[in-house]
Amino acid sequence: MISTCVYSLLLAVLVCQPARADTIYKWVDSTGQVTYSSTPPPGGIKAEKVKVPLPPSDEDIKQAEERVKRIEEQASELENKRLDQEAKEAEEARLRAAQQPQPPIVIERPVYVPQSIYYPPAIRPRPRPPVKPHPPVKPHPSPPVEPPPSPLPDLKMRSP
Repeated sequence: MISTCVYSLLLAVLVCQPARADTIYKWVDSTGQVTYSSTPPPGGIKAEKVKVPLPPSDEDIKQAEERVKRIEEQASELENKRLDQEAKEAEEARLRAAQQPQPPIVIERPVYVPQSIYYPPAIRPRPRPPVKPHPPVKPHPSPPVEPPPSPLPDLKMRSP
């Protein structure tokens, strides 16, 4: 974009230099082609005079060059910021990718891999120490329990 502005400004300056001609004529010939010339058209063709703007002054050219210089400096600053930002984002993306676990390996077809036969080593159990018998437990003496009184009247059986 900046180079386009620079080229446009230079083109305008270059175009304005030859435009110092006194008068520019514009006409359309018999084939419909538009022609611009500093010489009048051949007889019988109606032409219009085009007003030519005055060329820029030295002060205008100097100001335009200063503007172009400022714009180029701003463009280079923005470009540097953009490159720094892209580098920072690329580094962050690389760190995020490094922190993610690797995806599992998927085997499409089963592969036979012969395995050696494994025999675990024979381990003999340790002998248990002898168990000492515990002394017998004596029951705890408890007071005698009387049956609760019956809610029915006391009936004695009679003999016949």
